[in-house]
Amino acid sequence: MRVSAIVLVGIAFAGLTAAAPAGTGGSVVNVTATAEQKFVPNHVVLHVNKKQTLRFTSAGGVHGIASADLAIPATTIMPGNPVSVDVTPKKAGTYKLSCTIVCGANHADMLLTVEVKP
Repeated sequence: MRVSAIVLVGIAFAGLTAAAPAGTGGSVVNVTATAEQKFVPNHVVLHVNKKQTLRFTSAGGVHGIASADLAIPATTIMPGNPVSVDVTPKKAGTYKLSCTIVCGANHADMLLTVEVKP
């Protein structure tokens, strides 16, 4: 019985932490970097002057992301270590971000499109 209670508490805690934004306010957009050298989803929508959090997880391999235009610092994405980056886009447009760490045969095709709407 005690083990069941601990498991239930753990599940409840995991659900709460997964739903909570990384920063204050804003929303969380989850992006997975795969072992097949893809970002999933490979297209996300953000909004001008709204703080949002990009939460990156690696499903295999070490990957990287950065964007001067979106003020995303060089960020390493490693398996088992999700990383969150707060972003407040200043200008509408479409931004193409590529993996910054050579991660496999399809590395050059590993793109994340960030569409920023007004």
